[in-house]
Amino acid sequence: MNKKDPLVRKSMLDQAVKAILKGMDKLIGQTGENLRGEIKNAKSELRSEFKTELGFVRDDIKGLTAELSDTPSKREFNELKSRVDKYHPAS
Repeated sequence: MNKKDPLVRKSMLDQAVKAILKGMDKLIGQTGENLRGEIKNAKSELRSEFKTELGFVRDDIKGLTAELSDTPSKREFNELKSRVDKYHPAS
């Protein structure tokens, strides 16, 4: 040890440890807040994308429903076929 080096006293060491721990707490607290904010943003973006994709699915379903709305059901087709066959039997 050099005689010019100051002695480190327990009180100085305690102050340094407290300052380091205080800085770490602040850093961890800020990181936690930033992480919470990023999670909220990610949730919001996912919700928005999900709503958009769900809108496309709804539009597809509406389009298919519209296409099929003028198609007779099997029962309706069979009733019509029997009426046609009654008046115009196959030869």
